[in-house]
Amino acid sequence: MDEPQHAQPTPVEEPLATARGLSLQGPKGPVFGPLDLDLPRGAAIALAGKAGSGKSALLLALTGRMRGVTGELSVDGHDAIRHSRQVRKITSVARIDDLVEPEDSLSLEDCITERTLADAAPARARLANYLHVALLLGLDEPRSTAYGQLSPSDQVRAAVALASIRPAPMIVLDDIDRETTLAEQEILWNGLVKLAAEGVTVIASTSERAAVPLEVTTIEMEALHA
Repeated sequence: MDEPQHAQPTPVEEPLATARGLSLQGPKGPVFGPLDLDLPRGAAIALAGKAGSGKSALLLALTGRMRGVTGELSVDGHDAIRHSRQVRKITSVARIDDLVEPEDSLSLEDCITERTLADAAPARARLANYLHVALLLGLDEPRSTAYGQLSPSDQVRAAVALASIRPAPMIVLDDIDRETTLAEQEILWNGLVKLAAEGVTVIASTSERAAVPLEVTTIEMEALHA
């Protein structure tokens, strides 16, 4: 008599990032938190909130680039509070406020070279990595084009493609809605969903929720302050 067959449990994948009681205090009071988060691998995530709600600061914190953060934060197995340098090495920032963004005067080719040096990325793969993500997101501008000559939508695409030159499990982008229409934002989000399907956790901030697709997880900054 055959033994009964038992279905094997599906393994539960650990989150890419986990935060517990994560907080940041500013001179005028709390910037964000305390908050608890579990960010899955290979997900597109919208960080939604009005200006001044702490979106940019949280993106910096999640990538080990914000000082003064308290609580617990683990990113891909690394303690992002105690070992922020390790987290910076495995995460990538496409654009953050006025802190991280390609220079308007540089051509895309120059931006690729600059980003390769800044991220200590493998020189042999830099162009292939950039072109793969640029194509995935729908950027087809010549590499001789200056970053500042791109449309706001294409600047988002270029920034994300540049952030992918050194492969990283997490890429963050500030203000996907900056100077872009709802229709343009929807197309951009769909591109980020495609990138996430390749195993990258992509987190983008926005104050415009109407353009965020249903398959994108939305984290409400105002709720995190409650």
